[in-house]
Amino acid sequence: MGKGRIFGSIALAALIIVAASWSGCGSSNDQGISFRSLGYFSDSAGTAGETGTCASLTNDNTVPTLNADGTVNGGFLGLQNSMLQGINLNFANLSYKVNGSSLAIPNDVFALGGRLGPADDSESSPSTSFNQILIVGPNIFQFLNQNRSRLPQPPFSMVVATTATGTSDSGDVFTTNSVNFQVLFVDTTCTEPTPAPTAAPAP
Repeated sequence: MGKGRIFGSIALAALIIVAASWSGCGSSNDQGISFRSLGYFSDSAGTAGETGTCASLTNDNTVPTLNADGTVNGGFLGLQNSMLQGINLNFANLSYKVNGSSLAIPNDVFALGGRLGPADDSESSPSTSFNQILIVGPNIFQFLNQNRSRLPQPPFSMVVATTATGTSDSGDVFTTNSVNFQVLFVDTTCTEPTPAPTAAPAP
């Protein structure tokens, strides 16, 4: 084998080693396998999933909306760590798209905090948590109301895409898979559907 081939083989091997070392650093997640989002839930125990809600552009200024006692109603983002190391939660990253409109809505960020322990349960921090966030904040409501002329007439729907980022114990930054949440915007008041009457039994 000539010297050129030997040096070429050495260079190729070095390149492979460098590429392998880079693959373990920086930001990665294999599409939400190691650190993933489970979607939205109604409470901090993950009792029931949520895929969407209704909100009024006139009477509300956040999603989730507020209960009568001032507490926030739902909007718990489920996150799970499948790695053998812990991960510190950083942010939920939110992007918005109104169906039937070309309006470019600004993205938003919600600070998470907290920690997910390793999947082997070697510490007290759980490897799954449900974190309540503002899916649509007051700033986004204000933007929508300022641009009503570029929105469809209510009712119309807006899809919120959410990812979360966290930093592992080794210093790598991970981003979850994206999950969607749909908000149906009405002009005034959201009303629960009226149940259909039950037919009386025949005598």
